[in-house]
Amino acid sequence: MPHQQEALKATLENKGLKFHIKAGNAKWQCTVMDRATHERMKAERTGSSSSIETTSSTSSSSSLRSH
Repeated sequence: MPHQQEALKATLENKGLKFHIKAGNAKWQCTVMDRATHERMKAERTGSSSSIETTSSTSSSSSLRSH
C-alpha cells in the first residue's frame, strides 16, 4: 500500500488527477492537485503574458470548468 500512496502523491504533485462529470446537458472537467502544485502553477501563469485572470473566490485545490 505505501507504493500506491507514493504513486498517488506523485500524480497529484506532477499533473493532477483529471476526471469529467456529466449531469443532464452539462459537462465539467475537474482537476485535483495538491496545494503546492496549484500555487506553483498559479505563480507561473501570473508571470506569463498570456495569463487570464479568473473571478473564482474559492481557495480549494480542485477546479471545475464548464464546457
